[in-house]
Amino acid sequence: MFRSKRRLAGLSALVLGAGLAVAGPVTAAQAHDHDGNGAPRKVVSAYFADWDIYGRGYFVKDIPAGQLNVIQYAFAVPMFNKATGAISCDILDPWADFQRPAGAADSVDGVADDAANAGQHLFGNFNQLRKLKQKFPNLKIEISLGGWTKSTWFANASATPQRRQAFASACIDTFIKGNLPMPAGGWPPQAGGPGSAAGIFDGIDLDWEFPTVVGGGNVDFGPADRHNATLLAREFRAQLDAQGRADHKRYLLTAALPAAKSSTNYYELASFTRSMDWVNVMAFDFNVPSTATVSAHDTLFRQDRRDPHGDDPTWNTTGTVLWYLRNGVPRDKIVVGVPFYANQYIRSGGLYQPFDNTGLDSNSLQWDQMPQPTYHSLVDQAGIVSAAGQGQLGYSRVWNWRAGEPYLVNPAGMHALASGSVTVPTVIVYSDPHSIAERTRLVRSWGLRGAMAWEVSQDSDAHALIGALEPILS
Repeated sequence: MFRSKRRLAGLSALVLGAGLAVAGPVTAAQAHDHDGNGAPRKVVSAYFADWDIYGRGYFVKDIPAGQLNVIQYAFAVPMFNKATGAISCDILDPWADFQRPAGAADSVDGVADDAANAGQHLFGNFNQLRKLKQKFPNLKIEISLGGWTKSTWFANASATPQRRQAFASACIDTFIKGNLPMPAGGWPPQAGGPGSAAGIFDGIDLDWEFPTVVGGGNVDFGPADRHNATLLAREFRAQLDAQGRADHKRYLLTAALPAAKSSTNYYELASFTRSMDWVNVMAFDFNVPSTATVSAHDTLFRQDRRDPHGDDPTWNTTGTVLWYLRNGVPRDKIVVGVPFYANQYIRSGGLYQPFDNTGLDSNSLQWDQMPQPTYHSLVDQAGIVSAAGQGQLGYSRVWNWRAGEPYLVNPAGMHALASGSVTVPTVIVYSDPHSIAERTRLVRSWGLRGAMAWEVSQDSDAHALIGALEPILS
């Protein structure tokens, strides 16, 4: 275990001294090229959630696909029927995913879908993703399975060899072969069907949150999950490779994994990662308003001993990367996760001070009522962060040099809560182009695979955060 700053610094020197620093950035052509396995050499990826079309009104056409090379589409749903033992890999939202006819204004190519055309079987986000790939041939798209609220049945689906085989086969059938369902009463009635989504997804992203624990709703979890997750990854790898041989292409397999040393409680990191093209390390949600005791950073770049978990040198991005390296994960399989959202704390005397978020509503679409407003909210809606990155309208930007993160303070923040408008001291911790550029330098200097963002619709209209990651591909 790490015991001190000296030990962490020593390990950092050991990592760099062992040849884990790269000689220099790769060329743009190499970045968009592929390695010997047919996967991107360098990765800038972002999740796109199917519900983005409802909240912000953010469509596939709005994705800055020229500044990234991988999209993880969130989410598909692992399903297990305890009564029958049936396993499936389900569509989360058929309307958003493949049924909704796009208008010309919402379409990647400006051409509206024709619901009256009996020959058109694909609509919604999936059809727009197909068009986006035609426009950006180097773009890779994966379907992400699970997530915080849809990991319910992962433990069941991975518990036996037969279930693992059936689960991987079901996901490949639906999303790689593109055999979408045709729900009874669905509209347009011709939407979906055999092969209707073939060629859209270049791989599968496993987002089991998390083996061995309840997470956001897991059932029947237990200690066997840790090894079963490794076996599940091997099964997906084997079936994707078999499908790839049939299709004459390489299908990607990636996963979203947790940060800090607790990650080894959930995953056999080295063994699990062996099946992966890379892993997206979720170096965020170190502190969240729903469980925090004081106002604290959602993500930290470096160790800050004032943080509630500041005695843990892995409780930050750099420390997490070192922990992964120490536990056998190759540097070229590590993709560093960054958040495009903030934590908001009201009635707080400052950073690392008590707060009272009574009245904030996680379901609200108003930035001043959200415990976790997006960067888009701060810049484009509230206007409390300027295009140049400075605080305004009563908010001052402060740089926490220990953690390597910014935060906003306003001694008289105005919030329109359900109980009425209130003026209270406010602290907002967030990521900005400066802090994200730190991750970009880390990736480039340590020879890591790349960076991943949750999620793309939360960026500013000017794509400032994705823009800070783009140099990874240069």
